[in-house]
Amino acid sequence: MEKLVIGLVQTHDEAEAAAERIIDCGYTRQEVSLLMTDATRHRCFRSPDGAPSSQTFGAAVAMSVVVPDLGFVVAGPLAAVVASAVGAGITGGLREILMTAGVPRHWAERYEAGVRQGGILVSVFARSERDVGLLHLVLDDNGLYAIRHAAEREAYDIYC
Repeated sequence: MEKLVIGLVQTHDEAEAAAERIIDCGYTRQEVSLLMTDATRHRCFRSPDGAPSSQTFGAAVAMSVVVPDLGFVVAGPLAAVVASAVGAGITGGLREILMTAGVPRHWAERYEAGVRQGGILVSVFARSERDVGLLHLVLDDNGLYAIRHAAEREAYDIYC
């Protein structure tokens, strides 16, 4: 059982912090995915000279999959979901791709809007139901840009 758990952050540092918390839960950096617009990639993951950032996610983001028709880039295991959805002819955008990964429409719409506004999705496929709850807590940390309130988190967990 693998279930996609997502957090939305605004900066490179917040993405790194979220990834570190995921790693602290027993996952590897290679299991963490990032998804953002190309503009956000250039804003958050480029040094002033235009070269890819040398920080932790720099190489992964530099080698990320660009989905020009949909207007975003993705690095990590989520790239396979995106490629599969695009290959299957899903053209409705990020919302539909997230829905194919099991994210309810309500949340997929919010995540898509957040990415379009310059946010960065940080995600991981949870290995167990226990991990789903733990990872939701980790990715909804108050230090991160959270789009879900406590009551909404409960609703998300009920419907996922």
